[in-house]
Amino acid sequence: MNRHPNIEIRHNCLNCDLRKDGFFCNFSKSILQSFYSLKITNTYRKGATLFSESDPSSGVYMLCQGRVKLSTCSREGRALILRIAEPGELLGLAAVLSDLGHEATAEVLDPCQINFVEKSDLLRFLREHAEAGFNALLQMSKNYHTTYAQVCSLGLSVTVSDKLLKLILSWCGDGNGNGDRGPILLKLTFSHEEISEMIGTSRETVTRTLKELRERDLITLRGSDLVVSGRAQLAEAIGTKGQHH
Repeated sequence: MNRHPNIEIRHNCLNCDLRKDGFFCNFSKSILQSFYSLKITNTYRKGATLFSESDPSSGVYMLCQGRVKLSTCSREGRALILRIAEPGELLGLAAVLSDLGHEATAEVLDPCQINFVEKSDLLRFLREHAEAGFNALLQMSKNYHTTYAQVCSLGLSVTVSDKLLKLILSWCGDGNGNGDRGPILLKLTFSHEEISEMIGTSRETVTRTLKELRERDLITLRGSDLVVSGRAQLAEAIGTKGQHH
């Protein structure tokens, strides 16, 4: 195991304080005990690769702490970030169930704690426990809708400005409790390069478009702090102006 000094490892699933609604491991006690007996806990440093696109699957990765970038790459070497996995997600599930290669590359963005379960053990676990199978189904459904929304955003948006506005809107969630028109403070944890890979454009275009959004008083940037004028203002700005592809 590669221990990371910035992570407090939770070894025992039964008394883990990280679990909450939406986590794959949010099982009843007896099923959680069975899962605990199967998993192998590891930590990963930023930049580590869990698996690569088209690689055969050996098992699944339960993300306990940190974030993981899932991306695909064209033959020309152009990268597209499919989504950013958050704690509670099960990575590599589709490849295990389909018995096909991984559809994306998984790269660690932050120091992570990850529980690994071998393919044969996971399949047996899902067959034996309906609750776990249902949780896996919920995970796959959520991932499908996230990918569907991104494809629609990329395919139906005419301008880079619209794509970026929709991406920022997705970061806002349900707002900050002050209504759709209240300002929202976000932490911008992605580089311009990573943002460009999320919306299928160049880093230079992202930089120019962020400047344009600032000039339109839709966002404010102060270091890593991104202040959004409001969800309604961003939604109303979509389709009004901006840079084409």
